[in-house]
Amino acid sequence: MKRVAEFLRFFFVGPEMLVVVIGVLLRATFSDQVSHLISGIRISDDQLKWVIAVPAALFVWSLTAGRKLLFPEKDKEGILQQWPDYWRLRLGFHVALLWGFIFLSISMAAWAGDWKNPSVTDAILLAVSITGSGLCALSIYNAQTQAEEAVSRYKARR
Repeated sequence: MKRVAEFLRFFFVGPEMLVVVIGVLLRATFSDQVSHLISGIRISDDQLKWVIAVPAALFVWSLTAGRKLLFPEKDKEGILQQWPDYWRLRLGFHVALLWGFIFLSISMAAWAGDWKNPSVTDAILLAVSITGSGLCALSIYNAQTQAEEAVSRYKARR
């Protein structure tokens, strides 16, 4: 039960959920302003492919960075895995991957839109997917850095 509660906390209380909520609020409240903002924007097909690829690239990076997070290179003895709260680190990484997959899916939904005449929904989906993917990657990078620092400090004290 403790792990389920922690999963729900990680999933619902975080910057990724805030990005989704802001996107929904933008769509519901400020559609006219967003429409006016995107009316002058023209994106070529080639540019769109690269912009849409950002969440996919960040998701792939997150997958590879997860190994360094959960098994830091400086931790040859498995110190991190013996930490009593290691399961929280692992769960947090899995939640970040879930969010990364959600943002990747959102970018695919945005890609399916008509970008010759972009809609408010498509623009917001694209912005949410890129911002959310960036936050996921930043969270994983931050956790990776902190885990490596903790292992180094632990080794220095022994």
